[in-house]
Amino acid sequence: MTYQLNDKVKNLIAYDAVAGDFKIRLDANESFIDPGKRLKEQIISAVSGVTLNRYPDFKATELCNKFAGFYGVNPERVVAGNGSDELITVILGAFLMPGDKLLTFAPDFSMYQFYGEIYEKEGIIVEKLEDLSLTAEKAIEAIKSAKPDIVILSNPCSPSSLVMKKEDVIKIMESTSALVVIDEAYMEFSNQSIMDVSEQFDNLIILKTCSKALGCAAIRLGFAVSSKEIIRALNCVRSPYNVNAVTQAIGCVIFSNPDYIKTAVKEIKAARDFLYQGLLPLLNCKSVKRILKPETNFVFIELEDAKLVYNELIKKSIIVRQLGSFLRITAGNREENESLIEALTNILGRVSQ
Repeated sequence: MTYQLNDKVKNLIAYDAVAGDFKIRLDANESFIDPGKRLKEQIISAVSGVTLNRYPDFKATELCNKFAGFYGVNPERVVAGNGSDELITVILGAFLMPGDKLLTFAPDFSMYQFYGEIYEKEGIIVEKLEDLSLTAEKAIEAIKSAKPDIVILSNPCSPSSLVMKKEDVIKIMESTSALVVIDEAYMEFSNQSIMDVSEQFDNLIILKTCSKALGCAAIRLGFAVSSKEIIRALNCVRSPYNVNAVTQAIGCVIFSNPDYIKTAVKEIKAARDFLYQGLLPLLNCKSVKRILKPETNFVFIELEDAKLVYNELIKKSIIVRQLGSFLRITAGNREENESLIEALTNILGRVSQ
């Protein structure tokens, strides 16, 4: 008798991370700044002190303390994860029962609903407004109608790059007793964080990542900030030793250098603004529908034929992310941004003729 995969997993398609050797990679919203170079000596020293034959601190105590100090929260309200993705899977898998309702909004980070399906939650997706924004009124109406057990949204939004105002997020929090997860992966590039009022809500989880503004995508490090009760439960259900010792050591170095973080954020925002301003003239091309003003480290542009333009960029050894009729373009360094703008201008000039 042959083993058969269950219906839930047998037809799954693996996450498509683009492989290949491209001259310019602007597809994954990574930072173009490498702290491994700017903080090289500190990182080498920290990693060399790791005892490889011993398990890491299972609570990542020093790391969580340094994170909490940087963001101004109580370290007892922080838990570290193997990337924020791990924390999302733990939250959906442990805090909800099979069949519970998961409410998300579209467009948003696609993995929310994917993880929900794996853990057998009832997925409810509500479309955002035509301009891709989400208002408090729209969200509250959806919550009242769907009566979800959990609501997840990214702010600023991946992939639209738009941000919801702090007061609107607070209105949403005040309207429901459901568990609300606000993914602030890109909030370093905006100014609408609810971190400073998070202690007021017992049904809120804020997710943070080190993969974007902090330039540490390689070490897979994320955090959740919530009430002490929720953090206690997360510490019970997450895997023991989920954040390895090398990652903890590097993370401690990063958060011990707040000036590096602030400088990196400033540089990335300047690069993003340069990219956005450089792309705006393309609105004169008939094949360009709109370019959204970003509050992230990327630009979201809608085209008549995004697939064609995407493939033309690949021919020039430039990789971006295609999402339906949109291209999501990560801000790179000055040379990368200039090359992208020049290539896209030439391609769209030909397409629009």
